[in-house]
Amino acid sequence: MATSASDAVPQWEQLPHAFARLADGICLHYVDTGASASSTSVPVVLLHGWPDVGFGWRHQLAALAAKYRVIVPDMRGFGQSSAPAEASAYGSKNVTSDLAKLLDVLQIDKAVFIGHDYGATMSWRMCLYYPERVAAVCSVDIPYYPPSDQCTDVDALVAMLPQFAYLKLLGESEATAQKLAKAPKRFFNAVFHHTTEIPGDLARLIENVENGSDARYTEPSALLSGDELEYYVRQVSRTAGGFMGGCRYYGQWQRDFEAELTLPREIPHETLFIATTRSKGDDPAQQQMAPGMSQLIPKLETKVVHEAGHWVLWEKKGEITTMLLAWLERIN
Repeated sequence: MATSASDAVPQWEQLPHAFARLADGICLHYVDTGASASSTSVPVVLLHGWPDVGFGWRHQLAALAAKYRVIVPDMRGFGQSSAPAEASAYGSKNVTSDLAKLLDVLQIDKAVFIGHDYGATMSWRMCLYYPERVAAVCSVDIPYYPPSDQCTDVDALVAMLPQFAYLKLLGESEATAQKLAKAPKRFFNAVFHHTTEIPGDLARLIENVENGSDARYTEPSALLSGDELEYYVRQVSRTAGGFMGGCRYYGQWQRDFEAELTLPREIPHETLFIATTRSKGDDPAQQQMAPGMSQLIPKLETKVVHEAGHWVLWEKKGEITTMLLAWLERIN
């Protein structure tokens, strides 16, 4: 059952919220709800992306929690979790370490990791850094890219594929975070929109966020209510450094390249990849971007959500929930 937009915020705020102080001093805010710790089902961890927080999973949570223990953290740099000032704090090694330490605090041996956007990237990386802590993995909208023997040249990538200009812009975290902080409501309204595709024109929306005339800055989005929009504005105001930590994730190319050189490339876990067509036909762009996934993930299952874009968790909330429940039932 999906959560209606009108009651999503109060229902979310009434859930069991907690804070975990990790061994390295990082504090993670999380929701822990659903089946009791004595349940024989493997717990589920839901990971959000950028510029989201755990609240992004609000429409799926109730149905999942009816059968499973579900943990939904704000990752470091987002929401009410710690946001270290150092740029070096946001590499995949540190972020996945947070998640493993969170399992330690909660006395969970292993969990199913389900992620969207950057949360999907970190779900994939959990399989490489901490394979013994992952029971199964699901990625929504982000294909698997294995560790590479060559660091990504962002300038060359953007020159070849200009639609990825937002990657470079977000990597310039201080300037971009300051720009977004001047108009957070306009930014969230524009980016959380049916007609906003990622990568698409995200870079332009960021550049013009203060004074741009694009209607998406001000016209109500069908994807979330006014109360939900205000919730996002409040959450970023509670984050140390505002948008800074979230943007830091995009400046980790060299750091992640070096940290991941010795990691395995194959993922042996039960895996579900949910692709979207981005409303542009029947060939999911994500499948075209990662043609080698099936060779590296022997237990890969792929599902496609048609006529849906990047914010598929909200746009096709019922369909996503049904897919996740069916998959979890099979692997359990």
